[in-house]
Amino acid sequence: MEVNVVRLGCLLMIGLLFLGGKGCYEALKNRSPHEMTCAEANTTAPTAQWLHLKDCSINVLGASYKTRNDKPTDEIYIPLTSPGPNASTTSRVVLKTSDPDIVALVKELAAIDKNNQTAFFSFMAKNAKRMILTKDVKGMVQAGIDKNDTVQSKLAAMNKELAADFVILEEGSEPSLVKSGLMLGGGIVIALLFLGSRGKES
Repeated sequence: MEVNVVRLGCLLMIGLLFLGGKGCYEALKNRSPHEMTCAEANTTAPTAQWLHLKDCSINVLGASYKTRNDKPTDEIYIPLTSPGPNASTTSRVVLKTSDPDIVALVKELAAIDKNNQTAFFSFMAKNAKRMILTKDVKGMVQAGIDKNDTVQSKLAAMNKELAADFVILEEGSEPSLVKSGLMLGGGIVIALLFLGSRGKES
C-alpha cells in the first residue's frame, strides 16, 4: 500500500511540475493576445499561440463535430475564412467552439431528416442569418500535448480546403499565470516533502 501511495505521489508531482511549468512558460510568452485579421491568418500561419482574430466568417454548414449516440456533442470545429465574395476559401485556422448558439444550430441541423430536402431547405430559409456569422474570435492555438493529432487528421481528411499547416484555435481559452503558478508550486511542495521523507529514512 505504501509503495502505491509513493508512486501516486510521484506521478502527481511530475504532472503538476510539467503542467505548471508549461502553463507558466505559455503565460509569460503570451502576455497579451496577438491581434490579426482572419485574412492575414489565412495568408500566413500564425506563430503566436494566444490569438485575437478579427473579421472572421464562420459558416456553420461547414462544421465538423464529435458525436455521442449519433448526436452532435458540444465540441464543434469550423474553418475560419474572411467575409466577402472574393475572400479565399482556404483556411489555416479551425475554430474549436462550444458557443451555445452555434451548438444549438448544429444540433438542429443534425436532427433534420437527411432524405427530406423540403425540410432542409425550409430550415435553411428560416435560419439563413444564423448560418454565416461574422465576428472576432479569441483563444489559444492547440500545440504540444494539447494538440490532438487524430482530430487534426480527421479534419484534414474531411475538408480539402484546409491548408496543410492549419491549426486549431480553442475559443475562450487563454493562458493563466496564477493557475499555472499554483500547479507548479504544488509540484515543488510535493517534491520537497518527498525529499524530506527520504532524508529521514536514510
